[in-house]
Amino acid sequence: MRPFERDFLICMLAACAGSADGWSFFGLSHAFVANMTGNTVLLGMSVFAISGDVAPPLTSLAFYSSGVIIGSLLTRNVLPEGEGGQWPRQVSLTLLLEALLLIGVEAAWFSTHPVGVPHPTHTVLHVCVAFTMGLQSAAMLQMKIPGIVTTYITGTWTTLMSGLTRLGNLPSTEKQNFESRLGMQAAVLAVYFTSAVLTGCLFRYFPAAVGALPAGSVLLVAIYSLAKS
Repeated sequence: MRPFERDFLICMLAACAGSADGWSFFGLSHAFVANMTGNTVLLGMSVFAISGDVAPPLTSLAFYSSGVIIGSLLTRNVLPEGEGGQWPRQVSLTLLLEALLLIGVEAAWFSTHPVGVPHPTHTVLHVCVAFTMGLQSAAMLQMKIPGIVTTYITGTWTTLMSGLTRLGNLPSTEKQNFESRLGMQAAVLAVYFTSAVLTGCLFRYFPAAVGALPAGSVLLVAIYSLAKS
């Protein structure tokens, strides 16, 4: 797989995570499914009922962690990204599982015709989406792509800002590769933000289709990477 193809797939996974977080927070449970830093804060604040119910952030943490465990088991034999230049088949199959789960969640979400009123099935949908984000995180972590984890971006922000301060001190032989890496990190941040904007747009004009964005993004990645493997 060529580098630009890999970079495109990574951006699509970032779009999946950004849209899934927006979908969950505003549509399912007022908790995140990929941003576990935020959920940890929400869980702590909910002890004294400052941020609401303890259940949504707690279930997010539990099912995200379960997804990480399963995803790590499914991809435990993956070599670091770059050895042989291949996108590992185990990662693609794990992402396909994620896509199928998200398609099922979107189908259930669509069938309830969401109109801003909580539905009894939303808790089940929420934990399923959190589980899929754990799968994705574990799968991409195995690839060891420097400075990028597609489901949360605090580390990407940190790596990008730190890298910008070092850029002027690098020898010319290293500068091109380093600039390329920083550009990819910036692209992931931009895509993550854009996916959240698109999710907000869908919530406003076509809320029943909100889940199609994360499901479609990861399905594209799974099919394309399997075709290339």
